Amino acid sequence: MNLKSKEIIFLFLSESILFYLTLTLGIFSAFLMKSALESQKIELPPLSSFEFIFYFFFASFLIILIFRFLREKIIKGKIYKILFLFTSFFSSLIFFESFFPEPIPLILVFLLIFWWFKNPIVLNQNLLMIFSLAGIGASIGLTLKPEAVILILIILSIYDFIAVYKTKHMVKIAKDMMETGTILGLVFPFEPLGFLKSTREIKLGEGKFLVLGGGDVALPLIFSVSLIRFGILKPFLVALFSLLGFFANFLIFLFQKERKAIPALPLISLFSIIGYLIVLNF
Repeated sequence: MNLKSKEIIFLFLSESILFYLTLTLGIFSAFLMKSALESQKIELPPLSSFEFIFYFFFASFLIILIFRFLREKIIKGKIYKILFLFTSFFSSLIFFESFFPEPIPLILVFLLIFWWFKNPIVLNQNLLMIFSLAGIGASIGLTLKPEAVILILIILSIYDFIAVYKTKHMVKIAKDMMETGTILGLVFPFEPLGFLKSTREIKLGEGKFLVLGGGDVALPLIFSVSLIRFGILKPFLVALFSLLGFFANFLIFLFQKERKAIPALPLISLFSIIGYLIVLNF
């Protein structure tokens, strides 16, 4: 897959903008949630790193079971679609409810899902994922302490490396989902008109698209949001370091001799943690 200079520039800009936009929206959403909860004197139950990791691996285990043992593609595709719609609906609703009064959030979510259901293209796929990741990252980040998220990032970065380079099951599952037009991540086309292409045209490692898994965006967002208790500035600074980790992944992808899927989370986590250690004393 040889990329032209225009494609590289467009990819770099679109990836950077959508990645940081998701983190920015999530941080603002969390800030509004925190303010609303404090005004109503409501405390969210804290979540430990071990609870988060347990839920993560339990959900991953269920997806692996579907991938490994369910052979009927039509049924499998419907399950993937239900999973995508369920996640998108509730996570996006959380996001919009932090900005708008009822029933506006419900109307917006229904309109987005209806648009995606009738005509699934890269544009509405990304919009749903941006709002979903912002909502779920904001809500979970408020229940975790930064130290707990660091442990989560380290463990899941190791898992990401193994799942992509060793067992390769994450790559296989991603391909399986893409065949049904269901993608739990952000999609970056090589050219502007690619945002209007059907999601069924997306092939991992082929064609004119790159895909960033939802976890590679949600986890640095959760880390940034966990710092809101220290003010609004530190979360944005750590998010900028997450973006630097994203840049490093982009460079590694470009300079591969044979371009293939890479685990994005390890470098994003590394730069996020470095950013945290730097801004800790601000």
